[in-house]
Amino acid sequence: MACSDIRIRILVDNNVSTGLAEEHGFSALIEVSGNSILFDTGQGKALVPNAAILACDLRRVDTLILSHGHYDHVGAVSQVLQIAPTTRVFCHAGSLLTRYSIRSGEAPRTISMPISEMKAILDLPAYQVQWLTAPRQIFPDVGVTGPIPRTHPWEDTGGPFFLDAEGRYPDPMVDDMALWVNTSRGLIILLGCCHSGLVNTVEHIRSASGVERVFGIIGGLHLVNASRERLTATCSALRTWDTDFVVPCHCTGDEAMAFLNNELGSKVTQGYAGLELQPMV
Repeated sequence: MACSDIRIRILVDNNVSTGLAEEHGFSALIEVSGNSILFDTGQGKALVPNAAILACDLRRVDTLILSHGHYDHVGAVSQVLQIAPTTRVFCHAGSLLTRYSIRSGEAPRTISMPISEMKAILDLPAYQVQWLTAPRQIFPDVGVTGPIPRTHPWEDTGGPFFLDAEGRYPDPMVDDMALWVNTSRGLIILLGCCHSGLVNTVEHIRSASGVERVFGIIGGLHLVNASRERLTATCSALRTWDTDFVVPCHCTGDEAMAFLNNELGSKVTQGYAGLELQPMV
C-alpha cells in the first residue's frame, strides 16, 4: 500500500522563518492517511509556540516518535503528553541512557534526555509506549526503523559521544531511528540526526520496507564533522537512489550543506522551522 496524501511541517530547527522561535533541535509534524505523527520535539522551548503560530494543533497528535535520546530531540515530550495525553510513544530503550559529549580541552557536557522527560514516558501506561527493537510498521504506509545496522565503516556517529564522563566508553547510539512513509512515488524518509549514517539508514529502510525508490529525505544528516570521503560517498548514494528532493536540517552543517548544494543542485533545499512540504504523490 502507498499513501496518496501527506503533509509535513518542520516545527523546530536551527533555522527559522520570520516570527518563529529558533532552537538547536528538530521536530516535524507529519499528517498522513488521517494520522498526525510528531517526529521529535526539539529542546523544549520552541515546539509549542511554533506549533501555535503555524496553526498546528498538537491535540490531534496520535503518535510521537523519538529518533534518539539526545536533549535537543526530546525536550518537549512532557509538554506534548500533557496536550495529547493518549498519544502513543515509539522509541528505543537506549534513549534513556545517560550520555555525554566530550570535546578536547572542554569539560564533559551532558546531552541526555532530561529527567523530567524520562519520567513523562515512564509514567505512561505500558500499552502506550512501544520500545522498538526491530523495524515496525505503525500504520499501513508508515514505518519506523528500530536500530539501524552499521555496515559502512566511513559512517560514524558524527561526534565525540560517550556513555561516561571520563570518555572511556564511546556511545554507539543504538537508539538512533528514522521514520519512513511509503508513497506512490517512493519513500519519504524523516531523520532526527542520522547518527547511524545516511547510507546505512536508507539501505536499512529499503530492505525493511521492501521499497527501493527513495522519493525524498528530510531532517538532520549530522555531516557537520564529515570527511570529504564521507560527503562524496553520501552524494554518490543520493545520485544512485535518484532521490527527487533532500531537505537537510538541524545538524547537517554549513560546509556539508554547501557541498550538497554544489553536487546535487536544485534537489537540495535548506530546511527551517516553518517549512511546509506537500509532495505530489
